[in-house]
Amino acid sequence: MARTISDPETLKGLAQPIRQKIYRLLAQIGPATGGQLSERLGTDPGQTSYHLRELAKRGFVEDVPELARDRRERWWRLVPGSISWSQLEMPEVASVAKAQMVIDEFERVRRFEQTRAEWPAQWQQAAMSSDSFLRLTAAELTELNREIQALVEGWAARTRDLPVDDERRHVFLFLHSFPERP
Repeated sequence: MARTISDPETLKGLAQPIRQKIYRLLAQIGPATGGQLSERLGTDPGQTSYHLRELAKRGFVEDVPELARDRRERWWRLVPGSISWSQLEMPEVASVAKAQMVIDEFERVRRFEQTRAEWPAQWQQAAMSSDSFLRLTAAELTELNREIQALVEGWAARTRDLPVDDERRHVFLFLHSFPERP
């Protein structure tokens, strides 16, 4: 189920860098406790718990009580479905949220490139980077984006429940398409 955010206060909840990292980590690994997330992110457990509660208040994550082994343990997961928002409806908040996302995306690419040699040869070969220069109308760019999104969503659906192991890894795919003035 897709969710479109139109309330700036809701989007502000995702504009914070640690919250974005928590959100992305839960998307990758699935349900986790605040302690597990803190350990992976290198953040203070109290700080992580605070940000989880803030994400929950805004409907991005939810408590998963059935995974807890006792009353003290608290598990979290993403609320199912994708999220989107309009840059036009709330430009200031959307700009901050998107800028933080882009910083994180490029940081992840930089980290991979710095450690590329540490990955097995087949993963080094499988990774790719590409840029293209097209001449499109806004309607054509919208159509291209829909086709790409459908392709990616198909792959996500086919592989979502498969275990990650030595052969199957988490793969980060990001794509930006936008007009530019050369």
